[in-house]
Amino acid sequence: MKRYHISFHCLIFLLYVMGYTPSVFANSYYEAGYEMEQLNTLFAIPLYEKALTEKPSGKLQKAVVSRLFFLYKKHGKLLDALFLGSKYPNLIPTKERSWIWTNLAEIYRPISVSELSSTYVLASKSSPEKYLELSEHLKNAASQKLYEFASIILLKRKQYKAILSIYAENPGMVKTPLFIGISEFKIGADSGKEFLKTILGDTDRERTDQEKSDVLYLMGVYYRQTADYDLSARYFRMSGSFGSKPRGDLETTKSLVLKGNSKEMCSTFKFTISSSDEIETLLNFYCSPNANSSWKPYEPSIRILAEREGNEFLTLLFPGIN
Repeated sequence: MKRYHISFHCLIFLLYVMGYTPSVFANSYYEAGYEMEQLNTLFAIPLYEKALTEKPSGKLQKAVVSRLFFLYKKHGKLLDALFLGSKYPNLIPTKERSWIWTNLAEIYRPISVSELSSTYVLASKSSPEKYLELSEHLKNAASQKLYEFASIILLKRKQYKAILSIYAENPGMVKTPLFIGISEFKIGADSGKEFLKTILGDTDRERTDQEKSDVLYLMGVYYRQTADYDLSARYFRMSGSFGSKPRGDLETTKSLVLKGNSKEMCSTFKFTISSSDEIETLLNFYCSPNANSSWKPYEPSIRILAEREGNEFLTLLFPGIN
């Protein structure tokens, strides 16, 4: 297995310097994903996703999409499957995609599948310049759950200004400051800081535990952006005490690692091998007694995961993947 990892990365480098086309890279990542499936299907997902970014065509595209959709379904990655199915409707039968809406309808009960589907269609094409149709649809529905669903879709599409616009159109649907706060911080640290000042200045409002958790989470985001990892870890940990504990624990972990205190992370938190979360599984590997070797077979996938926004801390935990 170790020889495979070395040969795989050497192959990618050689293909790059020799000027091969993206389809060759796509095939290399597809083959790596297929081999990774024999070891761990969850960690095959990043490799297939990387293959898809290389724009494969024809039979290779169909193979990559097919394997990726199957693994999203196997590991319960609903939104990823939803976006994939929408992008490649001709490659994934409608019958195969039906499980997505069945599960989403269960999560967002009593909202119907048709209502969720309509919201998704509008959110998937909304932008800062084109959000009014979505906004009107949401206002007519008058459902906080539907606003939440639309916000998650917009966040995944990085349409932060569109999120701010739909809530500005209907402030009464702001259940917690979370979606607005995240959007402000994504736009810029200064925007996020000003938003926090506004929230913290509203001392007359009685907040629910979930709102308190979200405000503390946003404070953790702010202090991590300013590289104050001590305060960041403290606020993330406090946010978990009011609600959304898994989120609080994970973000505390990231700040501890960025601070250079991974030992405290392993002694404070217990991580499990997850069927749906690659990061939690990697943290379990890192904190296990045989950490020096347990993560090595997954190096090609860790490399891809570490490139993603919010996962920069993985490069500190697993040296040598850069």
